Amino acid sequence: MNIKDSNEEKAFVKELIKAISLINTSNLSNADLLENIVLTLACFMKRIWEENLKVINITKHSKSW
Repeated sequence: MNIKDSNEEKAFVKELIKAISLINTSNLSNADLLENIVLTLACFMKRIWEENLKVINITKHSKSW
């Protein structure tokens, strides 16, 4: 199974770029504001990851990498 360059990966990257562009970084005057932006980015990443996650069933016949 080739996951690199999969449709899921492409969708994840595209949506992540869009989410990053929506984050307002114009007022980074203190550490609290920076932390808020980082937490916002983390929430975006988690949501987008879960939306594009491809469930893989691992069985005793699966290849080990």
